[in-house]
Amino acid sequence: MRVLAVDVGLRISGYVICEVHNFNVKLIHEGEIKPSRVKDLPGRLFFIYARLREVIKDFRPQALILEKLYSHYRHPTTVSLLSQVRGAILILVKEYSMDFYEYSPTRARKSFLGKGSARSYQVKKMAENVLGREIKSQHTADAFSLAVAFSNHLKKKKLEDDWKN
Repeated sequence: MRVLAVDVGLRISGYVICEVHNFNVKLIHEGEIKPSRVKDLPGRLFFIYARLREVIKDFRPQALILEKLYSHYRHPTTVSLLSQVRGAILILVKEYSMDFYEYSPTRARKSFLGKGSARSYQVKKMAENVLGREIKSQHTADAFSLAVAFSNHLKKKKLEDDWKN
């Protein structure tokens, strides 16, 4: 199954296209979307939407995986802005009839590193070790950890199904 995993951000959104097969995750493509800071909010949201739309047209993923939102109570504006970015991205799920999954950053990092409180630079280093090559950024590494969380979710579901049968 081909998946698109996105680390949502208003300044930088990292994404990866991965092939998930037999619980192995193969990185196909990675990238970042960086809207201009001089654009207004609708312009930034459309830029992110349009760029991901191009990626979806090029790679035809069957599923979209996003990070669940978390915001510190001292920064309520952050969660509001990120939810708008997520909303723009989620339109693509319906537009291209993709499956949708979301995982908390803690769950994604725990499934990837075994430690949910790991920092982004640690996620990047682990992704580079697993893939045997350099990763573009911490944003794309975080997106890769979401793809790994998805693969682990499939593995758990298969084990549960096998147990029932």
